[in-house]
Amino acid sequence: MFTLIVRASFDAAHDLPGHTGKCRRLHGHRYQVEVEFSGDGLDANGMLFDFAELRAAVDRHLPDHSYLNETLPVPTTAECIARWLHEQLATDGLPVTATTVWETERYGCRYVPGGASGRSGTPAP
Repeated sequence: MFTLIVRASFDAAHDLPGHTGKCRRLHGHRYQVEVEFSGDGLDANGMLFDFAELRAAVDRHLPDHSYLNETLPVPTTAECIARWLHEQLATDGLPVTATTVWETERYGCRYVPGGASGRSGTPAP
């Protein structure tokens, strides 16, 4: 199996009204996105997909320079954005296997469908 990885970025603002930390207030990020596409069959040129076509598909769904709370139909956490983007690309018929959304260089979320449901572990203090 081959896995192609497309990276992209977008700038956007959001707030998390129900959150008790500082992210409850309006703020922005330069989000970094990584999307993985997998498959086995290569074409006559030895390619699974054309990177440019995959990048165009990813870019079509990125809410660049927007207020995410008004743009996206989901809560604007990295977790929900990663799942939403994954679902959009899958609806386009693309073999997306994982989607990672980074809010900062240190904090991000990787979504892979079919994982365990629910929250496990103990919340951090």
